[in-house]
Amino acid sequence: MITEGATDGDSHRARKVHNRQLEVYGVDKSRLMEGPIIGFKPQDLEGIEVPHDDALVIHATVTNYDIARVFVDTGSSINIIFKRAFDQMQIDEANLQPMATSLFGFTRNEVQPLGQITLAISMGEEPLRRTQRVPFIIVDAPSAYNIILGGRL
Repeated sequence: MITEGATDGDSHRARKVHNRQLEVYGVDKSRLMEGPIIGFKPQDLEGIEVPHDDALVIHATVTNYDIARVFVDTGSSINIIFKRAFDQMQIDEANLQPMATSLFGFTRNEVQPLGQITLAISMGEEPLRRTQRVPFIIVDAPSAYNIILGGRL
């Protein structure tokens, strides 16, 4: 989990503005969208010891690259691409925007990001596939994952 870092900007002022703008939304059940029901079947539990607290790890398409080992971390405030995966995507580092804000939470030490970039991420299968531009922070740190999705999508 990333416990501190940029959310809506790289400055102290931008983070303060972001914190003031946070709102809580309720769900109006009369306006729920129609769509497929997401559920789990008994065969989905094969090989899993119950009860469990396994992480949600998915596949996603980022700038036309199929990325495995995408960790969904709802407790994180930002989206991260690890440098190893970023290099394999063959995106020129010249496209990165500089960052001055450090991150905390990987190894309980401060980690200096290499930069930030906004990329298109797609999830789902057609006809329900959705694509959205998402800000990512690039970090050179060891990880079992290629991406951490945690910030607002």
